[in-house]
Amino acid sequence: MAKKKAKKKNTGPAQPMVRLSQCMIVKNEEKNIEKALSWAKGAAFEQIVVDTGSTDRTVELAEKMGAKVYHFKWVDDFSAAKNYAMDQAKGNWIAILDADEYMPREDVKELITMLKKIQSSPELLREYDSLNCSWLQLDDEGITYAVLTQQRIFQNRSDLRYEGKIHEAVKLRNKYVNAEKLRIMHTGYAQKAFNEADKRERNIKLLRDEYERNPDSPHIMLYLADSIKSSGTEEARSEAEQLYLKALASDKPAEPAIKRLAYDFLLPRYSTDDDKTEEALELCNKAIADLPNHIDYYYYRALLQNKKGSYKESREDLLKCEKVLMTSQAIPETRILLPSPILLYHQLSISARGLEDEQAIIKYDSIIHTMLEEGKDQTTVLGPYLVTLFQQGKTGTEVFDKLLPVYDPNKPQDLMLVARAAKDYGIVVFAQRVMDLVKGLI
Repeated sequence: MAKKKAKKKNTGPAQPMVRLSQCMIVKNEEKNIEKALSWAKGAAFEQIVVDTGSTDRTVELAEKMGAKVYHFKWVDDFSAAKNYAMDQAKGNWIAILDADEYMPREDVKELITMLKKIQSSPELLREYDSLNCSWLQLDDEGITYAVLTQQRIFQNRSDLRYEGKIHEAVKLRNKYVNAEKLRIMHTGYAQKAFNEADKRERNIKLLRDEYERNPDSPHIMLYLADSIKSSGTEEARSEAEQLYLKALASDKPAEPAIKRLAYDFLLPRYSTDDDKTEEALELCNKAIADLPNHIDYYYYRALLQNKKGSYKESREDLLKCEKVLMTSQAIPETRILLPSPILLYHQLSISARGLEDEQAIIKYDSIIHTMLEEGKDQTTVLGPYLVTLFQQGKTGTEVFDKLLPVYDPNKPQDLMLVARAAKDYGIVVFAQRVMDLVKGLI
């Protein structure tokens, strides 16, 4: 008697095939290359490294990690190199991160889940070109000091390629998926790494050449100003300021995400200048219109409203910032409030005093003291607070009075923490005064 054929189990619809190609361009990245390749192991079906002229062990280490290594002659064009890397990819999705960037392992799992969802839907594939992820800037201690967004994960299509010799970007044909829960961790602009890489002078040269060829491009003005200002001199900052203003006044359109470079420079500069309060408020309104999810601009507007005595309007903006910081599922876009939320509560304390709200005054002062206590030895907590106090015209004695609930003036170790924070944030005279007090106690 013939045997009955066993029925196949119904396991449901076939899972969509996600083939992720990790691509990067490198030069002399032996310190970073292993970590840069490790995060995508097991998730990417291929890892592509395009070397542009390394003289260290970068190529050797990349090959040892199992990456496909290609060589590209450097032609002062980041887009050309990145597009060459993307041209080698065989996957249906490309993740193109730099050697000083990585994704946390838990985020990689979420990334694959998200790509499977898109890959399984013809409609979504037609609608979306890329993923817009949170881009976290880390300092030398690994602490986040700014959060922005970046698009680094794209469908592998020949019409999605980088444009621009420097500060290159992919010109999308369709929309992007908001995926701010996915984090790209960036260490390359920590001060130590920045100095080692010596990127600034290279960038300025390339951008000045671009500016000569395209003097009316607001994007080039913005990027050039951003590189120039990093030189640190007042002459450089003044040149950058004029370029930023020219770019914002240009009749040619500029991407809001790139205009952010101008707002992030001009607003801190203008918000401390009493002669530019109205100009700064106008800039805040433009920044909020361009980038409504960037909570720092509401903070600056609130700070300026407090200066004018418009305490009710200031509180409204500040409470909006607090709500985003405390309840948003996505990481908010910020360069100030995430690393230094104490500044938010300092401004809330000012508005509470202006409104004569005694209950709120007690509440916010208590929060400030708790934050100082919890971050007592962290200059990133105390430093920005000291800067803000001095910018408001507080004397050294008045600043000490603000710190008394947490920092004991009779303990040398407490005074040295204050001096270090002041020195790290450029308040040199105050730092020296505090160190003089230390010497008197020892």
